[in-house]
Amino acid sequence: MAGHVVILGAGQAGLTTAQTLREAGHAGDITLVGDEPAPPYQRPPLSKKFLAGELTADRLELKPAAWFAANHVRLLTGVRVDAIDRANRRLAHAGGEIAYDTLVLATGTRARKPPIPGIDLPGVHTLRDIADVDRMRGAFVAGRRLVVIGGGYIGLEVAAVARGLGLEVVV
Repeated sequence: MAGHVVILGAGQAGLTTAQTLREAGHAGDITLVGDEPAPPYQRPPLSKKFLAGELTADRLELKPAAWFAANHVRLLTGVRVDAIDRANRRLAHAGGEIAYDTLVLATGTRARKPPIPGIDLPGVHTLRDIADVDRMRGAFVAGRRLVVIGGGYIGLEVAAVARGLGLEVVV
């Protein structure tokens, strides 16, 4: 792989791709593009220690800012790509375009919202990123009730944190 590599998705997979490219000897430009305002961070602690207030956002970061400079990886945060022009090898976003020789898609996924009436009402939350946790923290008040839809790893961790904060929880 030669030339400018653009990695769309500045999560753990995107960061690992950039790191692996450098470790494998890729000497060309690498640009890591993410729509979140934060640099790449760990997601597993979001539903437990970060939600519980035991970790701050800066402790979630996977690499310090100096790593990006030392490894010549351009990090663009808060950039939402609106279109991919494969024929001309360009990404379009509100601030312009980014040309690439090789494009890596590492965008992850979004939280799935089931087709339930009222799913978009205030007080209904999904958990996928730091902003989601920040929005839901205000609702975690002792004595309140929380219904968790989905008893997977993340849902059960959120339920455990809520119970620890004194909420009544139904999974």
